[in-house]
Amino acid sequence: MNTFVEDKLKLLPSSMKDLRPVCHFRIPVGPFLALGLLQVPVCMAYNLVMAITTDFEATTYTSCQAFNFFPSTSAAAKSQHTIWAWACWMEFPFLIASAWLQFRFYRRTLPKPVRSFGCLMSIFLAVNSSSMLLWGTFAQVDGDSVLHIAIALSLFISCAIYMAGSFVCCKYYVCDRDWQLHEELSIELKSKLVFFYFASVVIMWLFYYVHQKLCLPLAYSIFAIGEFISCECFCFYLCLAYFDFHHVYICYDQRMGVFLSEI
Repeated sequence: MNTFVEDKLKLLPSSMKDLRPVCHFRIPVGPFLALGLLQVPVCMAYNLVMAITTDFEATTYTSCQAFNFFPSTSAAAKSQHTIWAWACWMEFPFLIASAWLQFRFYRRTLPKPVRSFGCLMSIFLAVNSSSMLLWGTFAQVDGDSVLHIAIALSLFISCAIYMAGSFVCCKYYVCDRDWQLHEELSIELKSKLVFFYFASVVIMWLFYYVHQKLCLPLAYSIFAIGEFISCECFCFYLCLAYFDFHHVYICYDQRMGVFLSEI
């Protein structure tokens, strides 16, 4: 009997259960990812408050000198460029991790005809991550510079395509139709965020055109409010990775080391 106890590790597996790794600990990916992705939206709100309270005149100034009371997101980031750069650099790994996890999820879950489309959305999220990093690095660049315009356009295009495309994939093409309560909540929140995002984008560009052509008082402020709302909607949309990857864990086993549970 003692010999059997001593040699039981040498026995061949008798079932699939014996082949499974013994997980000594596991860390949920969803909460960890959501907390990491919260850095930028929180920093945006902080930048806005600090810009209004400490640098109001400079951040609301426009070339036509029309009256405004609300700074743009880029002006607030420029005013608080140090903390903004830190937030963008610290969130970058979480954005890349989210893009990678979604790429794996779409490749396994989506039907074959739309699988490539879903993977393309993950690539757009990676592009957005790089653009966000550039924005944080070059936050002090003037708004009329070519670099600032290129970064802004890259952010806007990648945000719009990713939000629309990933929402369509999640709502209409994910194979598992047996939604649980948290998945229904995720879809509901995503629907509202997508609606407010595109509504604020329309308002934002409309009043940007009005400001550029007519330079009416408060036009730039309305543009800035729309810009802030759209940025926050996009960032909170990303934070819903908490629901998307609730079932994914970072695990550790003596035989396999650190590995990721099934997506």
